[in-house]
Amino acid sequence: MTFSKKNIDKPSLRFAWHFAISQLKLKYRYTALGFLWNFLEPALYLIILSLVFSVVNRMNLSDYAVFLFSALVPWRYFEKVVNTVMESIVNGEWLLKKMYVSPFAFPLNRWIISSFEFLFSISVAFIIFAFIKENWTIHLLILPLSIIPWALLGMGLGMTAAVLYTFFRDIKPLVQMLLTLTFFTSPILFNKDLFDPNSLQAKIMSLHPFTYLAALFQKPVYQEAFPSVYDWVISFGFAFAALGVGVFLINKFKSKFYFYL
Repeated sequence: MTFSKKNIDKPSLRFAWHFAISQLKLKYRYTALGFLWNFLEPALYLIILSLVFSVVNRMNLSDYAVFLFSALVPWRYFEKVVNTVMESIVNGEWLLKKMYVSPFAFPLNRWIISSFEFLFSISVAFIIFAFIKENWTIHLLILPLSIIPWALLGMGLGMTAAVLYTFFRDIKPLVQMLLTLTFFTSPILFNKDLFDPNSLQAKIMSLHPFTYLAALFQKPVYQEAFPSVYDWVISFGFAFAALGVGVFLINKFKSKFYFYL
């Protein structure tokens, strides 16, 4: 079986889109609440974490909830993209062995589904903000741009993991452990201002790339300020680097996928 030298052609793009829509319909077909789970699940998750960690961060509940939601919502989206894209090529075995489909169509398919569900999560966050956030400023208008590096990074790391997962199925728990480590060492649950500037925790966060990705949401939502140029440069630089590696690896190894599926 051979693959085209092109990354992804128009038929594969159309396939990715229509396949994503059909997967969404199937996912909620036999659920009692259907798409409402996209509102309930993130709402319950955010509320529980706010109740627990507002005490740890020594912040009042409403103030901490705004801080938490601002970075946790894009993180959950990023995490879902990485995990679902990682399994996308292996899960597409039944199609790859029966017909020509660009291997890029499968990561794109999972990215479309995760992005669609992200819209529900961000809607939940803003509904909650309507009750707890006092000031709504012009800085919130930057949020559609703020999600782009998160999306590119998730897609890039997900494609890299998808190639590794195709050849080594035991890579999955390692990826999940790395995601957990990244989550708990970045300023998403914890306000970095809690730590002494000279402490090890503060140094880790200053070097952590997700500190700058989180700032793309935390600053407009929580601090009522625009992200700095430094935040944008590091976030997009990290995202494009990951995306480039992911595309390169799929291009390099796509001719071998068939034999490992």
